[in-house]
Amino acid sequence: MEVKEWLDVITSMVSLVGVFFFVYLYFRSPDIKADKQLGINQVACDEKHKRINEIILEIRNSIEGVNYTFAHFKENEFRHIEEAMKQMNDAQIKMNTILEERLSKKVI
Repeated sequence: MEVKEWLDVITSMVSLVGVFFFVYLYFRSPDIKADKQLGINQVACDEKHKRINEIILEIRNSIEGVNYTFAHFKENEFRHIEEAMKQMNDAQIKMNTILEERLSKKVI
């Protein structure tokens, strides 16, 4: 083999290795970019989930506060209603007693 043939073989080999290298880089680059994007998306998702959990906790605390307030309101309102009903019942008994006394005197 002559030098020219050796140069052709070496050039062909270098070209073939170059083609494989560029094909490898062509398919590898999107994977690296995708990995970076996945990492960014993962961080963003973690932050969103953290914020959603905080919002849910705030809502839960608000609901507990409303339940607590409603329970006290209900307890106090029922006491007031019960007291008012007892006063009305007592007044009705007094009125019945007065009416019975007056009506019984007139009938006799």
